[in-house]
Amino acid sequence: MCLLDLYPQSRVHGSTAKLELKRNLPGALTPFLLCSTAYGLSFYVSIYLLLPAQATYLPDLTNFASLLFLPHGVRVLSAWLFGWRSIPLIAPSAFLTHWLIFGSAGFSIVGIAGAMSGVICATFCFWWLSRFGLDFRISANHKTNWRDVMLAGSLASVINTVGMGVAMGNPFKTMAAYFIGDITGLFGCMFLLMLLFKLARAFD
Repeated sequence: MCLLDLYPQSRVHGSTAKLELKRNLPGALTPFLLCSTAYGLSFYVSIYLLLPAQATYLPDLTNFASLLFLPHGVRVLSAWLFGWRSIPLIAPSAFLTHWLIFGSAGFSIVGIAGAMSGVICATFCFWWLSRFGLDFRISANHKTNWRDVMLAGSLASVINTVGMGVAMGNPFKTMAAYFIGDITGLFGCMFLLMLLFKLARAFD
């Protein structure tokens, strides 16, 4: 009798859970699509449009050491906006682009660790700075300016550069190019974001 009595109730709870899932799914997918699309587009621009132009003037730099690596700006801004949630939001795109660069050789244990350094570096830096009273995350009760984000992004670039350098055995010259590319990429993304904000205010 107990099982028969509980069965209809369980169906009600199951229906409610499905309804909640359908209701919350669009809100959960929007950040994922936003971060994935931004990361993928920024990677395409950096590697397939800007890098060939760079190779014309700086052919001695290692391939894929872009001096304007826009994906770093995307991961820093994602970490600023979404905190720890940014890790699963950008991880699929980050691992896809890692495969496009390094192929299957990039998915050794060390290679995966190097890729993960890029995925978590920005989120970790925002969290680490908050432990010292420098909480620049947008969720905190703090009016963040571009210098705060640049500071966190620069620290994140150090972690990513060292992580990738150790994992892939990169020489110092390549690591320096990674660092420069991360910083200029972050600056470029922030500049574009500020332009979008100004355009949005102009049409209000």
